[in-house]
Amino acid sequence: MTEKTFAKYKLVIDEWFVNGFNGVRAYQKVYPKAKDSTADTSFRKILEIPRVLEYQKSKQADAQNTLRTSHEALLQELENWAYSDITQTLMLSPTQVKQLPDNIRRLITKFKHTSRKVKDKKGKVIETIDTVELHFVDKTKAIEMINRHTGFYEKDNNQKQAPAFVMFDARKKPQE
Repeated sequence: MTEKTFAKYKLVIDEWFVNGFNGVRAYQKVYPKAKDSTADTSFRKILEIPRVLEYQKSKQADAQNTLRTSHEALLQELENWAYSDITQTLMLSPTQVKQLPDNIRRLITKFKHTSRKVKDKKGKVIETIDTVELHFVDKTKAIEMINRHTGFYEKDNNQKQAPAFVMFDARKKPQE
C-alpha cells in the first residue's frame, strides 16, 4: 500500500471516529462516488489491513487517554453513582445546584426549575416560590454495571452451561 493510499484510509478512519462510527458514511466522505454497498464492503476491507487496524487502535487508545476511560476510572465513577448521597441536593436553589461538586453534578440526569409567584388581591407579588426538580442516575443500574464489569455474574453464567461429559470406552482397560 502506498503512503497516499494509507493517508486516504487514515482519513476514512478519522471520519469514522467523528461521525459516530458509521463506516459507510465515513468511506463515502473520502470517496464520494462510492455507493452504499461498495462503501460498506470497502470499509470492512480497510479495517482488515494491519497498518490501518494499528492506526485505528492507536486512535482508540488516544481517545481512552483523553477521556480517562480506564477500568479504574470507570469503576470509580460507577461507585460514585451507586453509593452517592443525594441529600446534599435537597432544598437547593438553581445557583447552588451549579455550585455543587463535579462528582455530585454528574449524578444529575435532569434539571427542572419552575418559579411561581403568589399575588394578593391587588395583584401585588407577595411571594415567589422557586422549585428545583432533579432526577438522578439509577443506582441499581450502576450496581449492575459494576457487577458485570467485575465479573460478579460469571459464576452464575458458568453454572447455566451444560456440563461437559467425558466419553470413554468401558471395554478398554484403564491405563496405569
